Amino acid sequence: MTGEIQKGSITALIGPNGSGKSSLLSLLCGLTLPTTGQISLNDELLTEIKRSDLAKKLALLPQSNPVPATLTVSDLVTFGRHPHRPWYKKMAKEDKEIIDWAMIETGINSYSERLLTDLSGGELQRTWLAMVLAQNTDILMLDEPTSWLDISHQLSLLKIVRRLNQQYNKTIVWILHDLNQARQFSDRAILINEGQIVNQGNAKDVINAKDISNVYQTPVKMHSLDDLQILWPEEQV
Repeated sequence: MTGEIQKGSITALIGPNGSGKSSLLSLLCGLTLPTTGQISLNDELLTEIKRSDLAKKLALLPQSNPVPATLTVSDLVTFGRHPHRPWYKKMAKEDKEIIDWAMIETGINSYSERLLTDLSGGELQRTWLAMVLAQNTDILMLDEPTSWLDISHQLSLLKIVRRLNQQYNKTIVWILHDLNQARQFSDRAILINEGQIVNQGNAKDVINAKDISNVYQTPVKMHSLDDLQILWPEEQV
């Protein structure tokens, strides 16, 4: 089955643990090669794009990252500019402007000189997001960006990503475990199970009670809450 990521949209990759979401994201980023089929980016085969050129087209925020003890927030965000300049070349005015912009957009500019080890989980995750944003690509790939965050920091990050999409037309592909958040903050969704695409399309259509119940093997119902439709597991006797 063929899948498609629409330009300028937010697409959620959803499915049970072990369904192949991270593997698919790795393929989309060019980190692993497909054993069958092909992946194209703007009508160009992904396997034919140089790694250095691909890094200027898409940026990946992995699921987990090491925290260097000696780096400050601004140090980490600066790494996002590496694909655009040789390691031996000093930062240009444009690099500094983009770094400042990334920190302002993610709300971390007020603590740019703090050590990474002094940050809360939410502050650290926004710093990683600023780093990939400083890469200044049209496409952002985010692997479980809200994992381990409390509900307040989850919503804060989701809103930041949504604003980046709407204001700068960034194409977002993210893996989210919270199906209600995926439904609310995504335009489209791809439902995956056992390495296969089960359904894809409008997020509110794909994330429905029937398909979710079948794929997750857990009975769920759709409930109305004010203007929202919320998935919730059925009570078990």
